[in-house]
Amino acid sequence: MGIRRKVSIAVGLAQSIIGASATIFAYLLYHNFSDVQVMLNVSPKDVVLFMLVLIVFGLLSIISGLFLLKEE
Repeated sequence: MGIRRKVSIAVGLAQSIIGASATIFAYLLYHNFSDVQVMLNVSPKDVVLFMLVLIVFGLLSIISGLFLLKEE
């Protein structure tokens, strides 16, 4: 296994973890788990926008990371 493949696996794994974290944070923000909205001072009307941005970023990161992991 070459150095390029090892770096590709490391970056793909990191990217997938970041994407999953963003998606989980969007869920926690929407459902106000542990008063996340209050701690971040997010108004209820802006929650949907932040959730949309986080989910789109998360899904794109997960897909990109999986492509890097699957590269042959």
